[in-house]
Amino acid sequence: MPESIENKHQPVMVDEVLDGLNCRAIENEGDAGKTYVDCTLGLGGHSEAILQTSTAKDQLIGIDRDGIALQMASERLKKFEDRLTLQKGTFSTLKKIMTTLKHETVDGILFDFGISSYQLDTAERGFSFQKTGPLDMRMDSESGETVAALLNRLTERELGLLIRTLGEERWASRIASRIVNTREETGPITRTEELENIIWRATPAKARHGRIHPATRTFQALRMAVNHEIEEIEAGLEAAVSLLACGGRLVAISFHSLEDRTVKHCFRAWEKATKYKSEHKFINLHKKPIIASPDEIARNRRARSAKLRVLERAA
Repeated sequence: MPESIENKHQPVMVDEVLDGLNCRAIENEGDAGKTYVDCTLGLGGHSEAILQTSTAKDQLIGIDRDGIALQMASERLKKFEDRLTLQKGTFSTLKKIMTTLKHETVDGILFDFGISSYQLDTAERGFSFQKTGPLDMRMDSESGETVAALLNRLTERELGLLIRTLGEERWASRIASRIVNTREETGPITRTEELENIIWRATPAKARHGRIHPATRTFQALRMAVNHEIEEIEAGLEAAVSLLACGGRLVAISFHSLEDRTVKHCFRAWEKATKYKSEHKFINLHKKPIIASPDEIARNRRARSAKLRVLERAA
């Protein structure tokens, strides 16, 4: 992997992930080793830390829907190839992947939701309004509908609802109206800079200079829509909790309220169910999410919004 890209990729809350997964175990004679699953392999930062910290008998399965990221991570983790299995897939295919690999249970599962720094920084992927490029935003660039196609297909009402729901955008109706008017007047909207300009003009002047750029929430909403992110998160968590061995840990890192709310509600539901009729017992190890330290946030701005939660199967 080129050094410049590796240096840009800083996985968040690495120590907290290692603690959450409890993968600093001492190797015991006769121990068959543990199996960890990184469901958001990305460029392999968290996986590398897990492999470096865990024992020589432990195995890691890395999954990502982004084929390019898988190739890059494969190079980064080449020195661990005897302990590593890489698979292309989404969260909703987790159970199928594990069945194919003949793993009924695993000891630790990690989710690091959202998009990677690499994806944001690659202009042709279209994730960032700060980069000029095509409105794509697909995590798997080989399949699915692009944001451009979605943007030019939906009605004004549908766009407004999507931006309000997934982006929690106050000015969703104004933005949707401006998008539809623009495409009717000048044709399809296909570029990140076009959409950023539309959102800027749709946002009232007094609201353009807040804590975040006016385009942030709309870009987030459209990205989440084309990648079916909330549905994938729910499906992935359901599959993950069914795969945990006794004593196994599920670690989830979220970056905005919709993701964290989904994780929180799932964890609470599973913990509550154990008090009644569930055959397994789950413990939500932290009532409040763990957040990054001030030092880490100073080094890596992406960590400022990260929230980490841990669920353990106790029986």
